[in-house]
Amino acid sequence: MMDTYMEYMLKRKKDTKDILIIAGVIAAGVILTITMLILIFALAYALAGSQISSFAFSVGFVLIALVWYGAYLLIGMRNIEYEYILTNSEVDMDKITSRRGRKRIVSFDFANAEICANIEDAAHNGKYKNPEPGLKVIDMTGDKTRGGVYFVDYYDDEKAEKRRVLFQPTSKMIEAIKRFNPRNVFIYE
Repeated sequence: MMDTYMEYMLKRKKDTKDILIIAGVIAAGVILTITMLILIFALAYALAGSQISSFAFSVGFVLIALVWYGAYLLIGMRNIEYEYILTNSEVDMDKITSRRGRKRIVSFDFANAEICANIEDAAHNGKYKNPEPGLKVIDMTGDKTRGGVYFVDYYDDEKAEKRRVLFQPTSKMIEAIKRFNPRNVFIYE
């Protein structure tokens, strides 16, 4: 059997929570900027003509620039991508934030998966809709509205817990996964 290696990256669609966080960060930036401008001009007026006045202006505008740089970083943290890396039967799923930070979220072997099926598959929908108590769910989907969402249940030996991962593989990836566990991987047509 030939070795299998596939990578797939998808961008997570911003939801209402993301939009509210971004709006809050921008509103906080505006409020801080206005507050700092008022303080800068009040201090400059109080110290009119002294050298401290120009220093206050400089420090104030540097602080305003830092506020907006912080806002830029916080807003950028809402740009999330997921990468699936399939090497033979093992999969690594990473979360990439702002195209800078990468964090491994899950890593498991599909050969040991209890079940992998599409959430819309009527034959396996009962398993999806009625999860076992204590099952930890990890959502690694980009946009559920576009379809193609699969769930995989497996036991994580390292954490000693059952887990469910929701993900959106390509059709080629799910076919490759099925070769390693044909009894428990179900392709939805």
